[in-house]
Amino acid sequence: MDKRVAQELWRWGSGESPVGHLLAVARRARGLSQAELADRLGVTNANISRIERGSDLKVSTLVDVARELKFEPLLVPKEHLSSVRALLGSLQHDDTAQPERPRFG
Repeated sequence: MDKRVAQELWRWGSGESPVGHLLAVARRARGLSQAELADRLGVTNANISRIERGSDLKVSTLVDVARELKFEPLLVPKEHLSSVRALLGSLQHDDTAQPERPRFG
């Protein structure tokens, strides 16, 4: 996963970034224009623009857009939210970790 997208996911999970902004970052990371994404989903470019600017959207629309951008929406029980955030945080750090050197290399 693109490091910038991972950082946006982290911000969104903490409530700092609106979902439309996250979808825009993910779309750009996939190299898609709004028009290309709209075409793939069978909606108008204006529809994608409204979503990215933060207008309300149906859950079904969110699922469709997210899946096209290679995300899987998931509802997390509140009691497990801190564990999921910790896992996402560890994944973010794994991207920058140096590979272990062989002991006898």
